[in-house]
Amino acid sequence: MRGRRTIAVPCGFGLRTAAWAVVCWAVLTVAGIAATDVQVWVEGTAAAPLQGGLRSIDHDALELIVDGEARRVPLADVRTLTAVAAREGGAMPPAAVQVMGDGGLTIGGDDLRWEAGRATIVRGTAAIELPIERLRRAVWRPVEEAAGASDWIAAVPAEPAADLVAVTQSEGFELVECAITAISPTAVTVMLDGERIPVNRGKVLGLVWVRPPAAKATPATGATQVSIIGGGLGASTVEWRDGELLLDGVIRIPGELLQSIDFAAGRTVALVAIEPETTSSEPFFGGLATLDGLAAFFAPRIVTPENGQPAWLMRPRATATWRVPDDSRRFHARAVRVATASSSAVVVWARADDGPEWRQRLDDAGATPIEIEVNDARRLTIGVEFADGGIGVPVRFDDAGFEK
Repeated sequence: MRGRRTIAVPCGFGLRTAAWAVVCWAVLTVAGIAATDVQVWVEGTAAAPLQGGLRSIDHDALELIVDGEARRVPLADVRTLTAVAAREGGAMPPAAVQVMGDGGLTIGGDDLRWEAGRATIVRGTAAIELPIERLRRAVWRPVEEAAGASDWIAAVPAEPAADLVAVTQSEGFELVECAITAISPTAVTVMLDGERIPVNRGKVLGLVWVRPPAAKATPATGATQVSIIGGGLGASTVEWRDGELLLDGVIRIPGELLQSIDFAAGRTVALVAIEPETTSSEPFFGGLATLDGLAAFFAPRIVTPENGQPAWLMRPRATATWRVPDDSRRFHARAVRVATASSSAVVVWARADDGPEWRQRLDDAGATPIEIEVNDARRLTIGVEFADGGIGVPVRFDDAGFEK
């Protein structure tokens, strides 16, 4: 027959070889799939924590292989997922470039490249791919940390009129307005006065892209927080496909970089975003609350500690009541005694409607977790009291919020 080529194979040898080939292919395929499983630790809202191989994450659930069996867990029941390797890992070497962008994106890497509309952050043998539109700034760490090497950052306008390239000079730096068009291992290509110019990467301190003003984030609107080796970012959707993370459908992160995923952050209403319905306070010396300027000092109020995260602060003999947001399932917070000259203990209590009261004495400076079920509850009340007749200390409620 014309156009067809036939290859004769001895029957015994050929069939046996073919059979072994099929078996080997199947074994290698199964081994390959198993090799892509990242061992993770999953903490839920009710059930005991699970550890297993991560097989998939979609919009509704995640799937684990636990003791050889598939377990599908609805995302609504998952609070955090942590890679076992991340729980056991040590410190990472400093990044050569730090990239910042929308959604709280901050990632350090060995290199940054950009072509055809896609940026690539290189970390070891792994590569993170994302749209260039997600990036706002890149800062390279000089090979030799010269004095004032990062001074250019303070010189960047709050709202640049054009892209900026920070270029090192014999004395100081220069910010060049241009249009950044590409980044390669050797050059940053820019358009300047209609001319395409490659700028030696060795002279580039950093880049700033002109972008629309970032939407003002409010504590009430969170996103799922993803932590990876070298940094982290927020995402509206998180998927796990074929051993890699897919965020918002456009950001690809190799699975080997995964450290943790905080699903609860994406469905949490921060307590600082809610105005209390009622508050009351009665200082140790009751008359102080009537003096001008002191009433607000002793009343429950929002403070911003050194970590930069606003939190409610309450002093002994103070209470505050908040309305529980619709569809909330659980309230969580960390009660922290604020250091003062006094070392007195305090008592913190909390209750949803007329339900069981959570009560704890705080004696040391550590954080005490608070968790209260608020299903069908309308209001949550928190109070701080004196203990053992002491004058007490203020209590700050960090990471306080309602999970939906």
